[in-house]
Amino acid sequence: MIPVLHLFPRLNSSLIDLLTGLSPVQWNSPTVCRQWLVKDIAAHLLDTALRRVSSGRDNHFGAAPEIGSYSGLVDFLNELNAEWVRAYKRVSPEVLVKQLSIAQDDFYEYLLTVDLKEPAPYPVSWAGEEESSQWFDIAREYTERWHHQQQIRQAVGAGSILNRELYFPFLQISMLALPFHYSTQTAPEGTTIKINIVGEAGGSWVISRTEKSWEFSSTDAEANNQVYIDQNIAWMLFSKGIDIYEAQQYWQISGNYQLGFHALKMRAFMV
Repeated sequence: MIPVLHLFPRLNSSLIDLLTGLSPVQWNSPTVCRQWLVKDIAAHLLDTALRRVSSGRDNHFGAAPEIGSYSGLVDFLNELNAEWVRAYKRVSPEVLVKQLSIAQDDFYEYLLTVDLKEPAPYPVSWAGEEESSQWFDIAREYTERWHHQQQIRQAVGAGSILNRELYFPFLQISMLALPFHYSTQTAPEGTTIKINIVGEAGGSWVISRTEKSWEFSSTDAEANNQVYIDQNIAWMLFSKGIDIYEAQQYWQISGNYQLGFHALKMRAFMV
């Protein structure tokens, strides 16, 4: 279990403080989330908070089609997100910030009532789970809100949230995707891969090949293969915010290049 619920108030307040001080030009700045401007990302964060409070607290669910595949789910969510963002283009930044402040508080208060060990309403599919615990669902929500805020900060030239208190939990949660991500890669039993995020907020994670799957191992384990990623671009790699080759000066691989390179393709979000 990775505890992050206590970090939501700080993350939420830092976002409202940031948005309150933006100029009209900054609100319309492009972001690494290529189809969205800063205002669009803020609108998306409002949408997801309202949806989660509506479904979790109020047991209200919108109509949804039958979805039979992961790609079908991604397409449905992408259209759902785009529909909201298009509608909010007619809403002023001032109204948006006020609504977002209220929605974030309501969402946090709802999360405080959740039993962290109970099954979550939605599985964390990017980690290969068909059923997830509530703590993992909350952790996913944390990574969603962390990386969207960081996208806004990058776009407007504001201070980043790459400090250890807020960024290291993001990395810990994202790395839970590693064993599932490597499930398509074959290697002799005992092969180990160590992923090192280099920087003040970074850390190391090791997975080993067993007879049937990849599993986490102790970070003290000797690794046959190592990947080094600068913390400044790790979050963008995991969220498809930067091309792997564009970021080539910020990562390095030792050992089996193919196995190591596969780590750079890992996504800790539904894309």
